[in-house]
Amino acid sequence: MAIQSWSFGDITVSKVVDMIEPFDARRAYPEADLTEFDKHLDWLTPYFYDPAQKAIILSFHAYLIKTPKNVILIDTCIGNHKNRMPMLPSWHQRTDAAWLGNLAAAGVRPEQVTHVMCTHLHADHVGWNTRMDNGRWVPTFPNARYVFHKDEIAAVQARIGQDSYNSPSYIDSVLPVIEAKQADLVSTDHEILTGIHVRPTPGHSPGHYCVECRSGTRRAVMSGDLIHNAVQVAHPDWITVFCADKQAAVDQRTKFIDQHTDQDITIFAGHFGGPTAGRFVTAKRGGRKFQVTT
Repeated sequence: MAIQSWSFGDITVSKVVDMIEPFDARRAYPEADLTEFDKHLDWLTPYFYDPAQKAIILSFHAYLIKTPKNVILIDTCIGNHKNRMPMLPSWHQRTDAAWLGNLAAAGVRPEQVTHVMCTHLHADHVGWNTRMDNGRWVPTFPNARYVFHKDEIAAVQARIGQDSYNSPSYIDSVLPVIEAKQADLVSTDHEILTGIHVRPTPGHSPGHYCVECRSGTRRAVMSGDLIHNAVQVAHPDWITVFCADKQAAVDQRTKFIDQHTDQDITIFAGHFGGPTAGRFVTAKRGGRKFQVTT
C-alpha cells in the first residue's frame, strides 16, 4: 500500500494503515437522521461515506511522526493473533503482517520507534503495542516509551473481566508494556517532547487525549476518536454508539471543532478514510465541513 505523508516545518507525518472497512451508518449513529448524509455527498464521498451501502468508511491506521530527534507512533491499530471474539469476529486472530510491512514502507523498523502515544485504550488503538514471541506478549517497539493516560488505565483496570472488548486488549496489549517498564502515565495537558503535546479530551473514553504537534508556526492535531466520521464536522451533536460518556463526547467534539474551524491547523483524524489530513472550514451554504489536504 502506498504510504501517504505530509510535511510541515521539520516534522513529517505518515499514515500507516492496518485495515479499512465499511460500517453501517445506522449502527454508528442510531439516533441520527441519515438523510443528512445526502446533503453533504459532495465532500463526504468517496472517502468517508458509501451512499449505496449507507455505510461510513472506517479506516484503522496509525500516524507515524518523524522529528529531527524522535520517531513517534500515534495509536497502533488492531494487531495480530489476538482474541477478539465474540465482539469483533473479523479481527479475531488476524495473522497477516501487512501493518508491519506498511511501517517498513514508511522507512521505520520497530526498534527505531522512540515513543508510542495511545490516544485511548480501545482494542483498535493498542493492538500492535505488543506481538507474540515464543508464546508470550512482548512490546513490539522494544526501545519506545508508551504514553498512556492515568484515567484511561484506571477505568480499564476497574472493568477487567466485565467486558469482551477492552479487558482482553488490556491484558494482551497494555499490561505487557507496563510489566516491561516501558509505560509512562500522564494526567494533564502538557508537552511530552519538544513540539508534541498531550491534550486531554475525555468523553469517548475516560482518559482520551489528542496529540498536538507544533513546528515553527505550523500546527497539526491527531484527534483520535474525538471524531469518527467527517459528517460529524457538520453535525458534532451526533451521538455515536462507540462513546462511553456520550454527552461529554459531544461537548468535547463541539468545542474542538469550534476552536479549529477556519484555522491554519491540519487535522489528522483517527478513522477517516482516504487522504485523511484536512481542515475544518465554514461551508458556503453555512455550517462546517472537512476540507481534504492532499
